[in-house]
Amino acid sequence: MVDMTLVLGIVGLVAYALRTEKTRIASFVAAIFISVGVVTIAIVNGVGSFLWVYPVFAAMFFLVKPVEACLINFVAGIALVALSDIFDVIPLDSFVATIIMLSMSAFVFANQGVKQLRLLEILNTIDALTGAMNRRALESDIAAALSNAERSNVQQALVMLDLDFFKVVNDKYGHDVGDKVLKKLVTIVTNNIRKGDRLYRYGGEEFALLVYGVDSQQQRAFISNLQEAIKNQLKTPDAAEVTASFGVAAWVPGTTADSWLKCADTALYLAKERGRDCAVFSDE
Repeated sequence: MVDMTLVLGIVGLVAYALRTEKTRIASFVAAIFISVGVVTIAIVNGVGSFLWVYPVFAAMFFLVKPVEACLINFVAGIALVALSDIFDVIPLDSFVATIIMLSMSAFVFANQGVKQLRLLEILNTIDALTGAMNRRALESDIAAALSNAERSNVQQALVMLDLDFFKVVNDKYGHDVGDKVLKKLVTIVTNNIRKGDRLYRYGGEEFALLVYGVDSQQQRAFISNLQEAIKNQLKTPDAAEVTASFGVAAWVPGTTADSWLKCADTALYLAKERGRDCAVFSDE
């Protein structure tokens, strides 16, 4: 009966994860459920089911974070020692030594896996040249920003930023200097935006900004300050100014990711048409 309950519970959690895509919650609940189930089976069935304990303890490191797996295994191990009579057959010291070695080994490998996953996430979302977030990250964050705006009605703006005459910089000074200019731009922008704002490299010399919690007047002051900082600090090797054009699209109800990007891009195009080194706002 306990075995069947465990199987049905696991099937139910898998179905929940597939339907809701909340794998983190499902995995954590599954880890607790399986751990409790195996301890119960070992107590009820005795030594005949005891060998299931070891693979289950190892499986915890696949279901939850390494530290959480260690805590779950520790509690399960204590429960087995306190409630089971199998240690009349199996030496307690052997069980403890085996569980400690298994958990330590699994922890090391699982922790390394977590580090590798974080590295992959960074490589997947960070522009290698400039250190800004990349276009893939922008697409994901725009979806989150739109959801948050629709839910809480928070004012937000999408800013497209493009360096003026950047091709001239590349042609005159070479691509190495061009790369340094892009890196410097990211440093300047990062130093002049708030912690919650995010900068993305959209492609080439074009960048995007997501700016949170600013109304129309604040958007204009924010862009003006940023534009001035770029003009004053971004220089070519012979100290010539490198300027930028801005297209700013404020969020409005009903905005989609495509319409928001198109609106900001259209505003940027108008800024270029008006002579560059200026900002155009979609609500003008």
